[in-house]
Amino acid sequence: MPLVFSLCFGVRQPRCRPQNGFCKGLSDGERYLENILFVGLSESKAMTKVALLGCREYDASLIRDKILEGLSLIEADTGVFSGARVLVKPNLLSASLPEKAIVTHPEFFRAAIQAVKVLGGYPVLIESPAFQSLEKVMKKTRYKAVVEEEGCEIADTKDTEVLFHEAASRYRRFDLPKALFAADIVLNLPKFKTHGLTYITGAVKNLFGLIHGLKKSQWHVKARDKEAFSNLLLDLYEVITKGLQPPKRFLHVMDAVVAMEGDGPGSSGSPKEVGAMLVGEDAIALDSIMVTITGLDRDKALTLAPGEERGLGIASLERIDVRGLRLGDFFVDTFKPSLSNPVSRIDRWPMNTRFLRDLLIERPLPLEEKCTLCYQCKAICPAGAIERSDGRGNKPLYDYDGCVRCLCCMEICPEGAITVKKGRLQGLLDRWAT
Repeated sequence: MPLVFSLCFGVRQPRCRPQNGFCKGLSDGERYLENILFVGLSESKAMTKVALLGCREYDASLIRDKILEGLSLIEADTGVFSGARVLVKPNLLSASLPEKAIVTHPEFFRAAIQAVKVLGGYPVLIESPAFQSLEKVMKKTRYKAVVEEEGCEIADTKDTEVLFHEAASRYRRFDLPKALFAADIVLNLPKFKTHGLTYITGAVKNLFGLIHGLKKSQWHVKARDKEAFSNLLLDLYEVITKGLQPPKRFLHVMDAVVAMEGDGPGSSGSPKEVGAMLVGEDAIALDSIMVTITGLDRDKALTLAPGEERGLGIASLERIDVRGLRLGDFFVDTFKPSLSNPVSRIDRWPMNTRFLRDLLIERPLPLEEKCTLCYQCKAICPAGAIERSDGRGNKPLYDYDGCVRCLCCMEICPEGAITVKKGRLQGLLDRWAT
């Protein structure tokens, strides 16, 4: 049986021997790679396949061919596309220019539509931005032109049906578009970005966009902290991948040609060139590969290991058969995580007291010099904790007693006018912990 690391990384010597379980002087992503190579995990049988491809430009014909190549590399049964109704789900968070890396690039989307057609399928765009209308977002992001030129149908996400799946961990019931029930295949097109609440947004998180509009923010009231919300995302992933009858085929093609670092996933983040595309049938595996490539902290991406433990996918690199290029070809050592680090269980005593919240938990802070008083933050706030300016300043008013720290306001702000302010003792605790 071939060694898995020879498929994933190529045979090479580790730059250091692990000391007490880890390599000194390396970033988290490098350390994980070195441990996989050295500790003897290479004999493990690969359980899922991910195609890793290089792509440095948003050229639709090039990306289309790479999507088809990726499907071939993972040995996907492309015959199922013939005559199939294929939902194509990009990330259209907000009305922003593609160059800002907030949305899946429109030419990436065009390439996916073309690939579906080549395989004999019928593509249908499905997406529901959190606040703005889909029409407005499509126009700003240049999707409108692509849809018209390619003749792509648009699904109605307002027409919903309840999907229930008993085996999910906590949240077993979701209102989802009827278009999802009528589809044969879901082609998920996530944009890899950092995220203030969930640390990353990738293939798993992108499917949260199936929930219609402002109903997304209501889930933040039910799942208020990073652990609860990450578990919610895993519940949703389980419900839609295992609860639909008849079952749907899910394929994931990740746009990491230009990713987002820093205070993502909205306009506060910064574009970061990676030059990669990923193709696979396991959303958790794709996210795991991208966290490794970018050198981010795997332990903070709470959909990875917990998702594998729940049997929803594979996060362990030694169990992922990476086809195409090597992980080391894409390693990005300077990828910046979000400054946000939400404290767990903020809805329980004593963390729900204002005194400890102010000391230990960061909070969203509007920046008067950037704010245009559009009040999109007020509209999306699931806790109703944001009010209009009182006229004494050029920014909205926050009720931090009611704020659940979901950071939806920062995510949706079109001006990047909301940042995070650490609690008065949080900086000291962060330095102590490191």
